Amino acid sequence: MSCAPLGLSWFATSPRTAPSRRRGSAFRIPRASTSAPDADDGELDSVYPEGDWRNAALEASLSDEGRMHREARGRNVTYMLKVTYDGEAYLGFQYQPRDATVQGEIEKALSKLTGEDRDFLGVGASGRTDTGVHARGQVVHFYARRPLPDLTRARKSLNGMLPKDIRVVELRRPHPAFHARFHAVRKTYHYYLDTRLEHDVFTRKHAMHCGWKPPDMERLRAAAAVLVGTHDFSAFSNQSRDASVVRDPTRTIYRFDVVELEDGLVRLEVEGNGFLYRMVRNMVGAVMLAATKKGAGAGDVEAMLAGKDRRVAPMGAPPHGLFLHEVVYPAALVEWTPPGEDGEASAENE
Repeated sequence: MSCAPLGLSWFATSPRTAPSRRRGSAFRIPRASTSAPDADDGELDSVYPEGDWRNAALEASLSDEGRMHREARGRNVTYMLKVTYDGEAYLGFQYQPRDATVQGEIEKALSKLTGEDRDFLGVGASGRTDTGVHARGQVVHFYARRPLPDLTRARKSLNGMLPKDIRVVELRRPHPAFHARFHAVRKTYHYYLDTRLEHDVFTRKHAMHCGWKPPDMERLRAAAAVLVGTHDFSAFSNQSRDASVVRDPTRTIYRFDVVELEDGLVRLEVEGNGFLYRMVRNMVGAVMLAATKKGAGAGDVEAMLAGKDRRVAPMGAPPHGLFLHEVVYPAALVEWTPPGEDGEASAENE
């Protein structure tokens, strides 16, 4: 399987005391194909684990029926945005008719750019971040009736219309079937801790201050390691905002790293194949309890995981320290070149 990462780093020049891992480089745009991959394309076989619902979603979106459904509504072209934002001023990502949201601001700018209303644009994101949560690598898709003539100019126009705390850092044309949520292979979240006795006034809105009772780093790493692997994460999931939706609580966490940065900052890096509602913040709350409470440790997190009871696990960490850092997709969907065009015509980088 070939996948394409979309993400940025914060404090990229800060020294790390944790072991360095080679991560996917910033997204590049090689020429991948001159024709659309179909459901039988070898690059798309077994993109997700066997039995994963996303396999069916991918097959449906790549089918003739999926294409005809889009084209019947005039949605002839699909575009993908990589967006970074400070979530402090917004009631989360998802559109709310009477409140400021990230999606609402993006839709207003796209409507001015394309002349289409929000119903036609069909804006969707890789995930609906909560109130106060930030993003460095949020991925959004939308539809258009015809190709945009100049993607670099279009991105600059969008940023000229968006509030200063929301930026489009990449605009590209993926495969027409691309869907930001259904086709995500894995995601990475970062959570920042400020362990200094006095918080830094310049990071206080983007890191949880815990200097009054800093975590024991050895216990913090041991507790985080408990959550790596495939588990039932019911104990770390709040009830969904849509009570009618019943989700499988089993998820796979590939890594939960504790990275010590300069000046007392700590970054928790959590990478998984998907996350339940408020799962990351709840996991951070649990490992912080294990690392700060007298007599607590990794065994408490093991008990929470095995108990599968959200009422037993501690309160989740506050939203302002959380960043959606990176989302990875099948390369055959993202690194796609429309027939008759070259790579420069279908993508642009900042």
